[in-house]
Amino acid sequence: MAEINKSAVELLTQLEPELFWQLHGRKIVWGFVAVLAAIVVVVQVQRQAADRETESAERIAQAVEPGLLQQLAREYKGKNIGAQALLRLADVQTQAGRITEALGVYQEFLTSYPQHPLVESAQLGQAASMESLGKLEDAKSHYLQMCARSGSYTSIAAKLGAARCAETLGQTKEARQLYEELAPVVTGTQWALPVALRLDVLARSKETAVTSVPPVAPLAPEAAK
Repeated sequence: MAEINKSAVELLTQLEPELFWQLHGRKIVWGFVAVLAAIVVVVQVQRQAADRETESAERIAQAVEPGLLQQLAREYKGKNIGAQALLRLADVQTQAGRITEALGVYQEFLTSYPQHPLVESAQLGQAASMESLGKLEDAKSHYLQMCARSGSYTSIAAKLGAARCAETLGQTKEARQLYEELAPVVTGTQWALPVALRLDVLARSKETAVTSVPPVAPLAPEAAK
């Protein structure tokens, strides 16, 4: 009797996995297939999205139509590709001489993407747009704010802009100080010659101003008394 029971248990042990597979095997297989299909779909969607972004990036680089760039900026708003579209739009507007429009685009970029790696480039473009529009005090203020951020890769261009604005505004002392601060920093760069030239011009204008002051006539003997 014990031998019969033992044989029955061994038989059931062998049959249970087979019975379980017969009952549930198809569900397991289809479940696995469904999961695999879902993974394939996700990968495919991600790949297509990457392809679309790559294609859009190429379109942005070649685009010269503000309407197309505005469309791409809206379509990819909040994404890096949307930020690129706005910066390209600002560049296109600037090249076309539409400085007011470019200024607005730079502001939109800074509002929408305050943490973007190209924020300082947009700020520099914003200040340059103000300068082009004759808003020299505002432009100088923006340039100087950028100069205060030590280590900024745009600090040289910003300080040059501030010096340029100060010079145009007739603030020659401030302009000369800014150029003098730049001189040792730009040594050996493409900025060295322009800075040296502006310092020379300001030095000459200072000498001219001093020599052009009429000498004070000596007092007449009667007045001296």
